[in-house]
Amino acid sequence: MKEQNLQTEIHLNQITFFLNGKQITEDVPAGISTLDWLHAKKQMFGTKCSCNEGDCGACTVVIAYPFEGIITYRAINSCLYPAAKLHGKHLITIEGLGTPENLHPIQQTLLKYHSLQCGYCTPGFVMSLFALLAMNSHPDQETILAALEGNLCRCGTYNSILKAAQELSAKFSPSEIVPEWCRNTEQDLYSFNETDTMFFTKTDIPQQVNCYLFPKTMKQLFDFYAEHPDANFIAGGTDIMVQKNIDRKVFPVLIDITNLPELNRLYLRQDGLHIGSAVTYQQLYESGIVKTDYPVLHKLLAQIASQQIRNLGTLGGNIANASPVGDTLPLLLVLDASLWLQSDLEIRQIPLNDFFVSYRKTALNKGEIIKEIIIPPVKSNSYIKFTKTSKSKSVDISSVITAVKIEYNEDIIINAALALGGVSALPMLSQKFTELLTGKKLSTINIDSVISEVEKEFEPLTDIRGTALYRKKLIQNHILLYFQELQKEEK
Repeated sequence: MKEQNLQTEIHLNQITFFLNGKQITEDVPAGISTLDWLHAKKQMFGTKCSCNEGDCGACTVVIAYPFEGIITYRAINSCLYPAAKLHGKHLITIEGLGTPENLHPIQQTLLKYHSLQCGYCTPGFVMSLFALLAMNSHPDQETILAALEGNLCRCGTYNSILKAAQELSAKFSPSEIVPEWCRNTEQDLYSFNETDTMFFTKTDIPQQVNCYLFPKTMKQLFDFYAEHPDANFIAGGTDIMVQKNIDRKVFPVLIDITNLPELNRLYLRQDGLHIGSAVTYQQLYESGIVKTDYPVLHKLLAQIASQQIRNLGTLGGNIANASPVGDTLPLLLVLDASLWLQSDLEIRQIPLNDFFVSYRKTALNKGEIIKEIIIPPVKSNSYIKFTKTSKSKSVDISSVITAVKIEYNEDIIINAALALGGVSALPMLSQKFTELLTGKKLSTINIDSVISEVEKEFEPLTDIRGTALYRKKLIQNHILLYFQELQKEEK
């Protein structure tokens, strides 16, 4: 990558990648989504555009790239994936799978079960199933449903699609799903030298993003930021790209942090689990450490957005976004998570509870990034749960999301924490909950009094996801649910 003064220039990213088995080099407008690039530059319209914000799955494509020694196939929302990120990867679209004369097994099986009506959503379903079956031998129904929860069918042929998916799972192995030309490309992906080919070319055409930068080192990251103090950092892009697509927001310079090794680490130390801010939800979900040592986090990750979003979105981005209904934030608060924040001058650590200042405002200083999230070890004598209430079970923002942690010494509560999202301008810990439970036996606690006191701490708003009265009722019900579970465990 050529380092130069890019402050007032509009640039293209010249990238080299593989498209349906063929290596190509392209000048892509900075920040353009893969979906828009396919339509505008390649006139490939098999990948559909519907919501343009990652909710419907019609634009699903698959990317393949080396990860931890193997080639991994991931379904993504092409509307949210900057085309510049394709550098060194293999982009697989519906046009690459089968022909009218020789359908791919997925296409043939969907046709057999009459799973196609208007057909608009079908390419997205095909690509989601392709990613699933390329990486899993005979997935069960739960895994199939998880892979398809980010795909909507406007004709409602879900039952037929599920039957087709079940037959595909039973009859086909990954070797029969992944075409030979994909396997041939895998060798090229392993040998691709990512650092040699990507550079900038100029254009006079105005763009929503004038410059899209990929630092390879932390020093280069902060050098770029020194040149562009108004730049935005981007990781998964699941929020920034929505703002760009839907709100038509202009981002003059985006600095992509996903290629930095320091931000992609996931490791366990004596002080807890360290999660780099560029680690995706799916990488966390697949981590043996998370499954074994932090099962409640593993369960929560399965309820975040869709498979396509989990393949892009990051825990660091969810925190930096500072939404009051961020899915992970209440659980991280009760788990006493902390953050390493890094600038070009220093690294500092702060408790997550001190990070949220006001509505979508954080303690990040200008030019500072989240380097790592640290979650302390979970004590064995702990009750830890979360409850998410939303209009649908997946791909939906919470009306209210809460999490609770209660630690015991024999039958005495020595620590109690309740965090709530969606009932204030920022995710918050309840002070009253801690005060009313700490030092008590569960059997002596007046549950109605606890609910009443916690309610008084918050003044929920009314918006499209619920009225203030509805949210107050959810606070009551969430707390009541936790106490009912605790009482059952005591018996």
